[in-house]
Amino acid sequence: MKSITPIFALTLLLMIPGLASAQRTAMEWLDAVDRNQVMESARYTSEMTVHLPSGQERSFKMKGHTVGDKYALVEYTAPARDAGTRYLRRDDQMWIYFPRVDRTMLIQGHMLREGMQGSDMSYEDMTQSTAWADQYTAEITAETDSTVDIRLASKDMTVSYPFREISIDKTRGVATRVLNFDASQYPIKEIKVLEMRRISDRWFPVSTEIRSHLTEDKWTRFNIIDIEFDVPYEESDFTKAALEKVGEF
Repeated sequence: MKSITPIFALTLLLMIPGLASAQRTAMEWLDAVDRNQVMESARYTSEMTVHLPSGQERSFKMKGHTVGDKYALVEYTAPARDAGTRYLRRDDQMWIYFPRVDRTMLIQGHMLREGMQGSDMSYEDMTQSTAWADQYTAEITAETDSTVDIRLASKDMTVSYPFREISIDKTRGVATRVLNFDASQYPIKEIKVLEMRRISDRWFPVSTEIRSHLTEDKWTRFNIIDIEFDVPYEESDFTKAALEKVGEF
C-alpha cells in the first residue's frame, strides 16, 4: 500500500468542511471576537432609540471618543433638550456635565450599571471596551458549520455580567447574539446584532438591539453612523476641563 504524503493528508483535511475551524478552542474564538470588537481608540457618531413598555419611543444622537476601557467622552447632540450633555469616563469613575445649569455630577460604583436615558445600555456598556478573553473563562456548548456557541464565566463575580452566552459568526468572528446573566445566572438582557460592516481591517457591529429580560416590551436600538479606529489622542482629552469645555472635542 502506498503511504499518504503529509501534503496530501493536509489537503484532505482542508477539504472537510469546518474541520479546520472546529479545532479552535473556546478561548481562540473569544480572541477572534475581541480583535473585532475591542477599540484601542476610536471616534464615532451614533443614534439610539429607546422603546418603553408604554409604547413611547425616545431617540437620541451622540458622538464619542473612547480609549479601550480606560477613557471615554460622549456628548449628546440631539434632541435639543439634551444637546451638549457630556459624559466623561476615567477608569471606574464617570462625570456628567449639564451645560444648561453648568453643573457636573460624579457617578461611580453600581450607579455605572444604570441605563443611560432610561435605555437598556448602561453607562458602563456605553463607555467601556474590554477584552472578554481577559475577563472570562470560556466553554463551547454548541457548534455548526457557520456558528459556535460559547458559555462565559467571569473570573470576578462582582462584574456587571458574571455569565454570558454568546453566538459567534465563524466566518467574521463577530458575536451576533449575547445573553447576559447576573451572579445567580438569571438572564438580564439580550443583545442581537442586526447589521455588521467591514471597517478597516475588522468586522464591526453597526446596528444592535438590546432587549431587557427584566421588563417586558422594553428594548433599545443602537446604530453606529460613522466610526474611525486607532485615532490619536492625548490624556488631556479626557479631563474634567475637557468635559466642561465649550465647543468641539
